[in-house]
Amino acid sequence: MKVRVVTILTVFALVVVVVRLGSARMAAQVAAPAAPEAQALTIEGAWVQAEGEVQSTYSLETGFPAEHAKLANARPTGRSVIIDPPDGRIPFQPWALKVRDTREEVHDNPTRLISKDLDGRAKCYLAGVPRLATGAALIHITRFPDRVTMQTEFTHQYRVIDTDGRPHLHKSLKLWNGDSRGRWEGNTLVVETTNLNGYAWLDVIGSFMSDEATVVERLTAIDANTMAWTATITDSSVFTRPWTTRWRFVRDPDNREMWEHACVEGNQVGLWAHIREREFGHKAK
Repeated sequence: MKVRVVTILTVFALVVVVVRLGSARMAAQVAAPAAPEAQALTIEGAWVQAEGEVQSTYSLETGFPAEHAKLANARPTGRSVIIDPPDGRIPFQPWALKVRDTREEVHDNPTRLISKDLDGRAKCYLAGVPRLATGAALIHITRFPDRVTMQTEFTHQYRVIDTDGRPHLHKSLKLWNGDSRGRWEGNTLVVETTNLNGYAWLDVIGSFMSDEATVVERLTAIDANTMAWTATITDSSVFTRPWTTRWRFVRDPDNREMWEHACVEGNQVGLWAHIREREFGHKAK
């Protein structure tokens, strides 16, 4: 059975995540503990993605293929997390779809693989927005009077979302996770992110946006133990129209402490030596 090479790099981390959180996710869906009445509808606390949702890190449109789901000890979903457009497909402009599809094809031919074809998460770079939500393992959300913070277990990322009305940074400053500004609409946190650098992919197979993109996320507590997280992406240089993804999160039933995930820039796996030999004519020592 042919296993796509790039996915193996990401699956190293995902297998650990799925195994560690599998029982917690099931418990959270079946018998999650009730939150205190005063906090019944809040996005604060510790969250994990609902069963099957983590697979969207491979492809927003289809999830894991069967062979990769098996590697991660998960059941393949075969569904899209894109809720608009209704067909569940990213509305790429023709040139952009060609770029994405070419990246996906390289996965089936490892002899063509070079470093630029590797997903940034395989290199331990920041996930970007909105991908920070997918495959993050545990996410801790904390609300302060003037900001909201997010900490993720995967690559121990953190995010600070100012809610005090301050303007965005100057457009010339570009960041992996962009510049986020939030506001509250009742119990829903609405976050607008600009100033993205355009380097972060949206999934393993190479879906992407440019540094001109704007992402608007909405985090809503559906009930005491379930949260909906949507993201609408607007980028007229890459897409024909704005489009929206949606993920479900469940409250971590054990409210566990966050572990440090040791993934740092420069991390190397077995494939790096072969990639370096193709690009530079010699293997890394």
